[in-house]
Amino acid sequence: MKKDVVIIGGGIGGLMSGCLLCKEGYRPIIIEQHYKVGGGLHCFSRKGAIFESGMHFVSGFEETGPLRKIFSYLGIMDKIHVQPLDKNRFELVHFGSDNLKVTFGVGKDNFIEILSKQFPHEADNIRNLMDALYRICDQIPLFNLRTSSNQWYLNDETLTPVNVFIEKYIQDKKLQIILAWNNTLYSGSKDETPIYIHAIITKFYVEGASRFVNGSQHVADEMVKMIEAHGGKVILKKEITKIEIEDSNITKVIAADGSEYTGDYYISNIHPAYLMDIIDPANIQKAYRERLQNLENSYSAFIMYIVFKPQSFPYMNYNYFYYKDYNLVWNAINYDLKDFPQGFMAMTSPETFQNEYAKKGMFTCIMRYNDFKEWENTVVGKRGKEYVKLKKEIETRFINLVEEVFPNFKNSIDKVICSTPLTIRDYLKSKEGGLYGYKKNSQNLIKSQVLARTKIKNLFLTGQNINLHGILGVPLSAIVTVGELVGGFDYLVNKINDKQ
Repeated sequence: MKKDVVIIGGGIGGLMSGCLLCKEGYRPIIIEQHYKVGGGLHCFSRKGAIFESGMHFVSGFEETGPLRKIFSYLGIMDKIHVQPLDKNRFELVHFGSDNLKVTFGVGKDNFIEILSKQFPHEADNIRNLMDALYRICDQIPLFNLRTSSNQWYLNDETLTPVNVFIEKYIQDKKLQIILAWNNTLYSGSKDETPIYIHAIITKFYVEGASRFVNGSQHVADEMVKMIEAHGGKVILKKEITKIEIEDSNITKVIAADGSEYTGDYYISNIHPAYLMDIIDPANIQKAYRERLQNLENSYSAFIMYIVFKPQSFPYMNYNYFYYKDYNLVWNAINYDLKDFPQGFMAMTSPETFQNEYAKKGMFTCIMRYNDFKEWENTVVGKRGKEYVKLKKEIETRFINLVEEVFPNFKNSIDKVICSTPLTIRDYLKSKEGGLYGYKKNSQNLIKSQVLARTKIKNLFLTGQNINLHGILGVPLSAIVTVGELVGGFDYLVNKINDKQ
């Protein structure tokens, strides 16, 4: 008889856990609060343009990529559509203060060659740095889908702060900053983030930067099809608001409308702090509860989704980072709100038959949750005039900034949709609108570590707050979580690798 596993939250972690459980003969029951599943894969449509709420830029689908291995094991790789970014310019970083534009290429050797041509005096150091970053990644079994009793294998070197590590190899002050260009992809902090996070993110995208064609929702939909084909269920528009526990075991979970769901095991894919809110304090250790509720969350963002007029704005098969000044690479979050924003990341997403013009674009700038905290007890569409006023002021300044970088941007706009940290919080069920889960600190990594197994015997955790965030980290975390139920991480990794 199949064992039922109730999964709270239909984001990437919940869906991946459900798919992996199906392969082991379990029956997942995924309960999602929104009208569609996906979490970071969720897409919405405006004026015929499909926008991604979270998964705008991916990797891992190249020939030997970890995600290709995982989705091939699930039997749905051929249903996933990705388009590689420009191999000689998957990212461009532009500094307004001296109008310097730096490009990065796909593939380790290509990355080194292209960057070395721009900084020939640092060519040897660039190679040494990349060798070191790759060496760090190769030491981490989880990242490489390799069996080990220690999935992370962290040491003094891998826990070195990012800036300290880069400065050890690179002498040019500008290049030191430039090589930290992607810290916004992991909520990087100059003196706190451990180098292994930077190394994983850098190698991951250097190896196979790409985008989903026509949005990421189709990935979530294919995972749902697999789950349902194996007898699992996906239940929408049900928010779990209470968990009942007896003798350190969950007996049932209850939705806001009174619906009840039971299973042999339970997996939470929601933010751990929200999970603590729906468990009676008497049923969870006080120190554990308070730690999960008080850990620092990664920063949020202000996002402009743009629908362009036909044939008005160029399609860019690369990501465009713009900073008014070099110090913003590490200090963009320390802004004065009246001067916000001072930089952004621009992306244009591909259609099935993509031509030289973009149909849509997304412009993102990292932002503090506290700037909109005044309205945190409101809901979408009912936040009041002052909220709308502030949002409009920021939108106007943001458009003006983009116009400085891309002349004629204003004339290209057909429609603008903006998201604040509150929007992100409410749609992605992300604590404080945090984009990347809990913030990692090299000085106290144990504090931010959250294990998949809990003190409640039949409750397990998954999602971006476990191990690592994003399209890579969350599936890997799901393997760790499901491994706790079915025979271990090594058992699952061996099956995934044997499929190749």
